[in-house]
This record gives sequence, structure tokens and C-alpha cells, in this order.
Amino acid sequence: MIIGGISVYLRAVPARIWAWIIDQTTMSITVKDDDAAFRWVKEWFLEQHFLKRVRRLDVDTTLRGQGVSLIPAPGQHWFWRAGRPFQVFFYRSEEKDAMRPRRHELLFFRTLGRKQVFLWQFVNEIVECHRKNIAVVSYLYVYNDGWTRVESYVHAWLILWF
Repeated sequence: MIIGGISVYLRAVPARIWAWIIDQTTMSITVKDDDAAFRWVKEWFLEQHFLKRVRRLDVDTTLRGQGVSLIPAPGQHWFWRAGRPFQVFFYRSEEKDAMRPRRHELLFFRTLGRKQVFLWQFVNEIVECHRKNIAVVSYLYVYNDGWTRVESYVHAWLILWF
């Protein structure tokens, strides 16, 4: 029994060493769905050329008031940016036990290196993309157990008007 316990412990050693190496040689950024930056990253994805090669996609109708957008679906994705490989993990979970079920989403970016200057350039690129795409628009908010913004209400109004 002791030999079995030691062998199970030793089987985990290579995985722990690999995790330590990855942790020491990479940088990462996490973007949660309760932050405005999450939507900015989705907008940034729409302008990237590598999005045409992504095979697992989600349909999103909330970005920039567009009809339909395709963004990366939950899972792991790879792309090259400024000569570096990027790994993106998109997580989605459903909260089913609450009175009002909510979906939680998380984007996790990882790239090689240890200098934060490169990550700041990456984040600033996403912010610039957002600033470029901001338009002066009005929003309609509806109160239903809390204020929520109604997406694309202009389009619905035009359809009903004509």
C-alpha cells in the first residue's frame, strides 16, 4: 500500500514540473464578464483576421448593435499577435441554483514572456479598438427587478413603425 501511494504521488510530479515551467515562462490576463472590458475584447475579436480561421464559434447579437456577429466559442483557441503565440481560454458556466439563473463567462489570455510592457500594449490595442468603434447612441433601459439595457431597440422601433 505504501509503494502504491508513492507511485501515485510520483505520477503527478511531471505534471507539476510542467505547470511550474509554464507559470515561470508565460504571462496571462483574465477578463471577467462583469467588466466592461469583456465586451471590448469581443469587439476586438471582430476586427481580427485570425477570427476567419476559428472553427468553434458563437453567434452574438449584442455587439455594436449589429445583426449577427461570430465570436470564438467556449474552449481553447490559438492565434499569433505581434510575433507571439497567444492562447485564449473562453470559459462559460451556468448558475442553476439561484432564483434568477445567470451565465458566467471568462476570457483567459496567455502568452510567452515575462515583461508586462507587451501585455500593456495588447490591452491598449483593445482599448483603442473600443474607442474607435464608440458611436454616440442613445440607450433604452427597462426596470425588471433591476435596470437592464435593451439592445438594438432602434431596429425594433423601425420595424414596428414601417
